[in-house]
Amino acid sequence: MRIIAGKHRGRILRSLLHEGTRPTADRVRESLFSKIQFDVNGGIVLDLFAGTGALGFEALSREAKEVYMIDNSKESCDLIVENNKLLKENAHILNVDFRVALNNFVRDKIVFNVIFLDPPYKTDLAEEALIIIAQNKLLTENGVIVFEHDKEKMQLTVPDGLIIYDQKKYGNTYLTYITLD
Repeated sequence: MRIIAGKHRGRILRSLLHEGTRPTADRVRESLFSKIQFDVNGGIVLDLFAGTGALGFEALSREAKEVYMIDNSKESCDLIVENNKLLKENAHILNVDFRVALNNFVRDKIVFNVIFLDPPYKTDLAEEALIIIAQNKLLTENGVIVFEHDKEKMQLTVPDGLIIYDQKKYGNTYLTYITLD
């Protein structure tokens, strides 16, 4: 797994190879970041269900002001910490359930320009996260949520206050772009 662009371009990140971890493919990350590059630069980014941290580190490489990486797997968070040291970055890495993290952001009044949602496939965790995000206004006025999923989530219903404005397909991977209504 490598960083596609920015100050860490070409740097290789350590990665996990265990069931349930699906690092976002290079070509998908490249397309994703070309679409949202102006939202990332100088913005506050949340990588929810961070896994390997590839999306968060790509955002840091592209000059995100702050990046929060959340995962409930200790193994994933240990790897993210290791890559954070390797890149000499200052990401906020939290090994907690996403609900706890989102409630802490509400309490601390932290809002995000970009939120990456890449939960385990075949779950309703993204829908649950979207409800919490919408109800608590955790997305900035012109912010974007990028939801990575498989074909089964193509008919995603978003909560009041959010709208889907684009969807892209890359092989078996789909990206759904969501913003405020």
